[in-house]
Amino acid sequence: MANSEILTGLDIGSARVTCVIAARDEETGKITVLGGARADSRGIKNGMVTSIEDAAHSIRQAVEAAEKIADQVVTEVLLGLRGPHLHSMDGRGRLNISRTDTEITAEDVAGVIDNSKAVSLDHGTEIVHVVPQKFSLDRLPGVPNPIGMQGALLEAETHIVMGSNPAISNLIKAVSAAGFQLAHNPIYTLLALGELVVEEEEKKLGAVLVDLGGELTSVGVYVDGALHYSKELVVGGDSLNKDLAHGLGTTAGWARELKEKYGAVYSDLVDKDKKITIMKADRRTKAEIHTKDLLKFIQPRVEEIFELIYGAVEKSAYQDLSGGAILSGGGALLKGMPAAAAELLELPQARLAYPVHDLLACPEEYLAQPYLGAVALVCFPYFKTWDEDLQEPRSGGQLRRVWQWIRELF
Repeated sequence: MANSEILTGLDIGSARVTCVIAARDEETGKITVLGGARADSRGIKNGMVTSIEDAAHSIRQAVEAAEKIADQVVTEVLLGLRGPHLHSMDGRGRLNISRTDTEITAEDVAGVIDNSKAVSLDHGTEIVHVVPQKFSLDRLPGVPNPIGMQGALLEAETHIVMGSNPAISNLIKAVSAAGFQLAHNPIYTLLALGELVVEEEEKKLGAVLVDLGGELTSVGVYVDGALHYSKELVVGGDSLNKDLAHGLGTTAGWARELKEKYGAVYSDLVDKDKKITIMKADRRTKAEIHTKDLLKFIQPRVEEIFELIYGAVEKSAYQDLSGGAILSGGGALLKGMPAAAAELLELPQARLAYPVHDLLACPEEYLAQPYLGAVALVCFPYFKTWDEDLQEPRSGGQLRRVWQWIRELF
């Protein structure tokens, strides 16, 4: 496409590998999704590679299918990171302004953010992102934009996302073995999702983003306009499938289909008198059940999932989240899930995730929850450019990235 840059997002989950291809108009900045596809995920467990060969095969399948739909050839991808190897902590940077001219510059802002990375890391751990939250100037807190102000001491509070170097390296090796290169450093998928689907007002009021995947659930807490806490939980929608399969004595495939067609969190969302025929695990015997029978297996697991999410939010020390909850991922599609989130997390409201940026043009089919992670990855470098560790696809340096961040934010 003339005057356009082709972007490819690769969201690797334990159940599916999702690929989305988009074009960014270099004049308007508008990002248009051209196509996408999903493939069964093999060689991946909880967001980490267990077999490079199998993972590479799944990645290749997803990208090649997306190439055919988008009519594009992919060489580089924006790779998303998930998994329990990711964790976060608060950072704090200080920078003394010793110049005669004590006016704060963009270089000073970049420097104080970089200083916040001076934390003790465990062996094999690397920093993935440093997310600025707020600034202080001469110990005066709550300075939203210090550039141009006078001061002798600049401080920054940040959210630092870290991950296992071997886990990240193995994922990159799988992408390389599939025949693709990385256009940028790997991106924490939850962070990208937050920029795509959480309203700025929700971030200011306080909100929790919950991405319900197959084997993983990602939790991000936003306060005062920025991400303050993130957590990866080893639980997801596949737990419901396993409970149904075990409880009904059927196959995993049948259990998934039953959940998607007839499953719900609350009894008033199902037809209590409706009967359905299921195939038993021996693939020969059939049985007839009521749809309401599904709830006795679904409800306890949903309660357990939200109990874990509630515990994560409680640990964040930010519980006054009047902006409510935003649910994304395939697990969020179970009937009644937003209502259950509001009730079990004790929040005023909850909603399903959707893109909140007008710079994105996306066909309806790729606005579906399972695709949002990959869509967020293609948008992230242009919706948020404050991260000095996120390399630009063409050119530019740290100063340019900081100025872009300042211009976007203020």
